[in-house]
Amino acid sequence: MTTRTMGTGARLAVVGPSAAVAVALVVTALVLGPALPARVATHFGADGVADAWGSPWPFFWGSLVVALIAAGLAVVALGRSDRRTWATLLLVANLLSGSVATAWIAEAIVNRVDDPTFPVWWAVLTLAVGVAVAVPPTIALVRTAAPVPAHDVPPLDVPTDARVAWRARVGSPWFAGLGVVLVVGGVVAAWATASASASAGIGAAAVSGGLLVLAGIAVAVLARVECTVDRRGLRLTSTWTRIPLVRVPLDRIESCGWEQVSPGQWGGWGYRISGRGVAYVVRSGPGLVVRLRGGGARVVTVADAERGAAALGALLRARGHA
Repeated sequence: MTTRTMGTGARLAVVGPSAAVAVALVVTALVLGPALPARVATHFGADGVADAWGSPWPFFWGSLVVALIAAGLAVVALGRSDRRTWATLLLVANLLSGSVATAWIAEAIVNRVDDPTFPVWWAVLTLAVGVAVAVPPTIALVRTAAPVPAHDVPPLDVPTDARVAWRARVGSPWFAGLGVVLVVGGVVAAWATASASASAGIGAAAVSGGLLVLAGIAVAVLARVECTVDRRGLRLTSTWTRIPLVRVPLDRIESCGWEQVSPGQWGGWGYRISGRGVAYVVRSGPGLVVRLRGGGARVVTVADAERGAAALGALLRARGHA
């Protein structure tokens, strides 16, 4: 996979927005900061009236750190070959950076008067700036990303009546850790809700913590999976829970192969669904690709993708001779 050359305009589109956010934040602090009182309105209600007060500087320094991280990620992205994945990372970083920086700038502007208010259009502007900062780098990285070639693999050279099977296990320790954090957070949230108000009852505690616990279990299901190719077709099963994630009968498969999978192609990591099909993505690298009759595909990132495709190819060839 050859990385396409990125021109000067594309490079500026990647690094310019995040750099502009950091510069705007610093300039605003230098110009308006000396005139800001030690105690300013830091939060506003739905009606735009201030309902919380404090120092403006903790929010500033936090916003500056986020802006510098986004700018650093943009510089690193220029030298990475997997530009689709970095486009996804930079999209999130720039959206957050642009939004929080604009929020602090807006806070500094409205606090120049004794009775500050925060009209709703300021909130709309904050989100709009975040989007405007995030979109150009994403487009520039995706447009200059190299095409992803699919590789066909010769079937295993075995007799047509031979029993062929292939199995691999793949997963992510990050998913396992995140699942544990979410489950523990859900339990703590439920306990805190029940302790804070005896009148809240079990129902409120269950709602406050139940969603986090369910999300944690869902992530843990994806933490370790087993991919199997045999006469039944392709199966992807959670190793810890034995919950089936993907089942594709052999007679639904038209062809197979492998490709260099990028999380950016699928919008991130995990169990992904798009117009192309369904994918289990835990990292950049080889992925077993199964193309279905009538369109669509199933993709699993696994180190031994080429051998899995060869085994599946042998099964498909045997089916053709049946």
